Amino acid sequence: MLLPQKFQKLYLTPKLLKIKFSCLLVFVFYSCSSLPFISDRCNFPEQALEPGGILNLKKNDINHNLLHIDYLECGSGNNKRIIAPIAYNFDKRLFEVLGVKIEEKSFRNSYIKITDKKFNQISKEDLIRIENERKKYINVLEKDYIATNLTFPLLNPTKGITSSEYGVKRFINNVQRNPHLGLDIAADVGTPVYAVADGLILLSDNFFYRGNFVLIGHDNNFKSSYSHLSEILVKQNEIVRKGQLIGLMGKSGRVTGSHLHFEVLFFNKKLNPELFIQ
Repeated sequence: MLLPQKFQKLYLTPKLLKIKFSCLLVFVFYSCSSLPFISDRCNFPEQALEPGGILNLKKNDINHNLLHIDYLECGSGNNKRIIAPIAYNFDKRLFEVLGVKIEEKSFRNSYIKITDKKFNQISKEDLIRIENERKKYINVLEKDYIATNLTFPLLNPTKGITSSEYGVKRFINNVQRNPHLGLDIAADVGTPVYAVADGLILLSDNFFYRGNFVLIGHDNNFKSSYSHLSEILVKQNEIVRKGQLIGLMGKSGRVTGSHLHFEVLFFNKKLNPELFIQ
């Protein structure tokens, strides 16, 4: 069954159109660096020049080639703006050539103890499962969808207390792991979880680490994800609206208690959710 046109995969995006003009030859465009998405809507949050933040500048204020960063060009006329993600592990040089200085930021350490042998002594079967899930996730991230009404701030996905903020340096059983690139909101099992904006369900599945997991594609290469649910109430390829109930909070996957692990992704870089929600 075909999806409505506004949610179909972008087989011919502005990015590809620009490739034709900037690279001239079809066989040459593979050597071109990042090219922009283009949108007339431009209500992204204010600039936050820090790891996990965003660059939000008038296009006329940037006099350097932007081919080496992913960015959205939005607005019209003299009000065109450049919106770009600043990854947690950003490359200073890519922003310095634009005359932009990203502020250093320190993040606290978090020490977590996991006692479940399933996560401490991972079986061969689970290692295969983890790799298959990684490939599935990456494959879905490569898909770009058009949605309507992506406006900021995003809706808060659930009610609860912040149990872990973005950027925390994690030590699990005293071993340093990947930093925490999301927002953890803790509450009782069964607490409602809502879609933060209109979008398309890209994934609705159970993952080894993430547990019951939902990934939503919005507009302009912006996505949101919801992990450790006790129950998923939406299906893959389903269209959802802002504020729609999509699941219930839980403690599935690798967790120490009931909470929602919430992420936002812009050009598939995980940014600080607190910059985008109410």
